[in-house]
Amino acid sequence: MGVLSWVSLALVGYVAVSLLWHLNLSLLGKGILLLIFIVISQKFAVFAALGGEMFNPAMSRTALLIWESLYNILLVLVPLLIIKDVGYWVTKGVGMLAGKHFVWPLSLDWVKWGLLLFSIAGGIYGTYAALKVPDVHRVEVRLQNLDPAFDGYRIVQMADLHVGQLIRRPWLEVVVNKANALKPDLILLTGDMVEGRASALAEEVKPYARLRADDGVFAVTGNHEYWHGHKAWIEYFEGIGIEMLENRHFVVSRGNAHLVIAGTSDRSALRFGSNDGPDLKTALAGAPEGTVILLAHQPLGARALEGVDLQLSGHTHGGLYLLIQPIIAYFNDGFVDGLYQANDRAQIYVSPGTGLWTGMALRLGVPSEITEITLRCAN
Repeated sequence: MGVLSWVSLALVGYVAVSLLWHLNLSLLGKGILLLIFIVISQKFAVFAALGGEMFNPAMSRTALLIWESLYNILLVLVPLLIIKDVGYWVTKGVGMLAGKHFVWPLSLDWVKWGLLLFSIAGGIYGTYAALKVPDVHRVEVRLQNLDPAFDGYRIVQMADLHVGQLIRRPWLEVVVNKANALKPDLILLTGDMVEGRASALAEEVKPYARLRADDGVFAVTGNHEYWHGHKAWIEYFEGIGIEMLENRHFVVSRGNAHLVIAGTSDRSALRFGSNDGPDLKTALAGAPEGTVILLAHQPLGARALEGVDLQLSGHTHGGLYLLIQPIIAYFNDGFVDGLYQANDRAQIYVSPGTGLWTGMALRLGVPSEITEITLRCAN
C-alpha cells in the first residue's frame, strides 16, 4: 500500500474519532459509514490495481469521476472537522478561565450532520468545478522596467491542464478556442500540460497545435511531464509548433525595445535523474537588455530571483480548497494563487490552474482560469 493510501486511512481514522463515533446512530450504522469512508480512502490503491499509472489509471472517465467525487468528500470534510475540534477546545478553555460554560455551535449534533451533508455536496460540486471549462481571468501587471513600446502587451497564460484520462480532447478543444479568441500577443504554458505518456496521448492532445498568438506559443515542463517522459513530450510539443523554453530564452522586439521570454526546466528534473535541472543563468545567457519574463512551473525559489521582472508559474492549483490554501502556500514559499511581489524587482503570478489532475480533482472557492495578463508601465 502506497504512502497516499496510508495517509488517506489516517484521515479516515480522524473522521471516525471526530465525527462518526459521535453521530446519533446505531453501532451498525456507524460501522457502515466507517466502511464506506475506508473504501473511499483507497482511491489510489484502486487506481494502481487497475493498471496504467497511479494518477492516470486505465479506467473509464465515468468511473474516474465517481471516484474523484467520493474521495473529495473526505478532503472537504477533514478541514471542517479540524475547525470544529479546535473551536471546541478553545471555547472550553475560555469557559474554564472565565468560570462559565460556552457552547461551540459546531459541536451540536445537528451541526455535525450538516458538516457531513455539506461535505457530500462539496465533494460532488468540487469535482464539477475542477473539470469545467475555465473562465477568462484578466490581470494587469505593472512593471518598473517595461518599455512603453510594450505597454498594453497581452499574454495568455495557462497552467496545469493535465490532459489525460480525466480531462480529454473535447475539453481541450474548447479551452484552445477560448484562448485563441482573446487574440493575444503571446501564449505561455507553464507546465503540467499532460497526464500520461506521449505514445498514448498524442491524439488526445492534438488541439494544442491550434494555439495561435502573434508572437508565438511557448512552454516549459512541469513535474508531470517528467513523470510521463519529458524528452518525448518536449519533442512532441516542438513538433507541433510550441517552443519549449528549457533553460532558454526568446526575444520579442518592438523597434529598439526588447521583451525577453525565458524558461527553466522543472525543479523535479534532478529527482528524475536528469541533468537538465533549472538554470536561470543559462536561460538568460546572451539575452539583451529589457524586461524579463520567466516561465517556471513551480513558484519555489522566486524570492531569490535576479534579473527577472515577472515570473509566471502554476503547480499549486490555487490550493484546491480555501480551507487548505494556507497549507499549500506554506510548501510553496507563501505563493499559492495570484500576483505577489517576490523581491525588490521581481513579481510572480501563480495561476490557480486551467485544469486538474486525478490526484485531487477538487476546487472549492478556487476557480480554474485562462489568465489574460496585460503588461503596463509602472509610471
